[in-house]
Amino acid sequence: MKTNSKYVIGDIQGCYKEFKNLIKLIDPNKENKFLCVGDLVNRGPESEKVVDYVIKNNVKSVFGNHDLHLMAILIGARKHNKKKDTMQRLINKNKAIEIIDYFSQFSFAKVVSSNKKKSLIVHAGVLPSWSLDNTLSANDELQEDLKKDPEEFFSTMYSDRSKAISKSTNKKNRRRYLINVFTRMRFISEKNKLDLQTKLKKAGSNKFNPWFSYKHKCLKDVDNIIFGHWAALNGVTNHNNIKGIDLGCVWGGSLAAINIEDKSIITVDSVT
Repeated sequence: MKTNSKYVIGDIQGCYKEFKNLIKLIDPNKENKFLCVGDLVNRGPESEKVVDYVIKNNVKSVFGNHDLHLMAILIGARKHNKKKDTMQRLINKNKAIEIIDYFSQFSFAKVVSSNKKKSLIVHAGVLPSWSLDNTLSANDELQEDLKKDPEEFFSTMYSDRSKAISKSTNKKNRRRYLINVFTRMRFISEKNKLDLQTKLKKAGSNKFNPWFSYKHKCLKDVDNIIFGHWAALNGVTNHNNIKGIDLGCVWGGSLAAINIEDKSIITVDSVT
């Protein structure tokens, strides 16, 4: 294993033991040579320990849908769902301001470089029609809105908005669509309409295909796109330059890290 390698870690989702086991393998000297692909929390047993470690050790991540959900709960825009969510111990720690301040530094898309190799990191995906500039502009738009008015951002975030829309037409719906692209997308149509209902490997309609199956404009500007979110794929995209790293740790699979230079994968088994 190269000591100067940079890694991207897949969806942790509160699986703290696996997270620590993986860090021992990829960052034994605690030099923070990794970035997380989002969904640090929820579904797994120890979200509070993951968040404590992330903040204490200045770990960076892009936003996942569960990270945004946590922020919405902490800010009072959403209630913790005891049937679905597993973040009560984290909420009870009364560290809302600290967590919101730290998570607000995250981005929706980030470019990471290692030895002249550039990778775009996102939680769910990017639109095929987006150039790298388009992707980073959409990220900047969302980050600006979040920092400007967090309460409004989170109180209006929840929506199955599936159709693209211009900023001038309806800013709120455009923001919802962009959030869904970056943090929830799996299947899309040729016209960039999202199918947000299907979570398996195959779409319910032949109008929709996996977002990564299309030709992507931003691959002209980066070597790879790395994403998480879609555990059902088990990392399989059949694409040399678009790599999925959610191997379903929280569901009994593995927690993965990808070396952004040579795309080798390192995993630890779930103990959850």
